[in-house]
Amino acid sequence: MSAETASETPAEWPAERLTTIDEDAVRLLVHTFYGRIRDDDLLGPIFRQALEGRWDMHLEKMVAFWSSIVLGAKRYRGNVTQAHQPFGHLSGEHFSRWLALFVDTLDKLFEPQAAFAFAEPAIRIAESLQLNLFGWEYTLPPAQRALLDSVKRVRPARPHE
Repeated sequence: MSAETASETPAEWPAERLTTIDEDAVRLLVHTFYGRIRDDDLLGPIFRQALEGRWDMHLEKMVAFWSSIVLGAKRYRGNVTQAHQPFGHLSGEHFSRWLALFVDTLDKLFEPQAAFAFAEPAIRIAESLQLNLFGWEYTLPPAQRALLDSVKRVRPARPHE
């Protein structure tokens, strides 16, 4: 799947976007998103090589990770930075592509407020990973900076604001 076809809607997408997040919604997101990753021209080969024979295990780990982030499930046991250390050969383009696919998947699956619960931490984690992998002098690619800025603009109002 190329960048131009990234917004195609898989047949398994819900007819209506989800407004609430539960374990089933997290599972749908993870499985749909990583299905798109597998088919992506840029990211697919990297993920297929890294996860050969371990896709199911990785998907379950990602469900646990995102459930911990958005539902407070505390099931994820791991170190995100350490897990990505072997991928120092990646570039900002890879992270930008991952984020673009992730945000597009969120947009197709969730209403904005629910999508935001995933988008903001995903962008911050990607930023942190890149700084860790590429050094503190690293500047985020313009596409990622724009994505981060757009997420800040649509951040749901908090009760105390």
